[in-house]
Amino acid sequence: MKKRFWEVDVTRGLAVALMIAYHFFFDLNYLGFIQIDFSTGFFLVFQRVIAFMFLSLVGVSLLLSKIRGVPLSKNLQRVLALAGIALLITLATSIYPGKGAIVFGIIHFIAVAVLIGYFFTELPAWLNLGLAALVVALGFWLSGLARPDTPLFLWLGLPPAGFYTLDYYPLIPWFGIVLLGIFMAQTMNPFTRIPSPRPAHALFDALDFLGKNALAVYLVHQPVLVGLLLLFRVIGLSP
Repeated sequence: MKKRFWEVDVTRGLAVALMIAYHFFFDLNYLGFIQIDFSTGFFLVFQRVIAFMFLSLVGVSLLLSKIRGVPLSKNLQRVLALAGIALLITLATSIYPGKGAIVFGIIHFIAVAVLIGYFFTELPAWLNLGLAALVVALGFWLSGLARPDTPLFLWLGLPPAGFYTLDYYPLIPWFGIVLLGIFMAQTMNPFTRIPSPRPAHALFDALDFLGKNALAVYLVHQPVLVGLLLLFRVIGLSP
């Protein structure tokens, strides 16, 4: 049985729990129950923290897979599965809600990041840290450029003028966070530490479950949340 690190699963589970909380308020706003500005303030920071947690853990998991000896072919299978899910997300959001359809959201990004990030696990830690800083800095630079007239570069971080989507994670700057995760795993060198047991507590059990099933929870939580809110509206609990 492959060795798992409960710290990684529990941290990922915490990110999933925070994501569900964020999307609950997002859906309340989107469906008109409340009014919240998600482009500034607390909720913008909250969303960025959740994204940082998820994407740095992508980098950590990439290095752990590499150390475990997971072959490139297995990595490619994961990429293809994620790409298929990303395509379904694009098709589904093109139907509902239509406006703001997701064309390069977090699953699209992770599929590409897993594909190219695998090769960065061979680099020394100091180089991954430097590249992470460079990619994030490039993101700030790109954000100040004029929007192009073509959507061909939106995956890179240059969306076209008037582009709107409900979920957008371009390679620049977000791949820098994946590289930072690889760096953190390289410097922590988890396979040399003395294993510690996971605390025996219901909260850790729940977070561990969420972390081990993060993708499945990601796929089902929004339909469940939206469905429940629409049901509340039908039975007269809307504002």
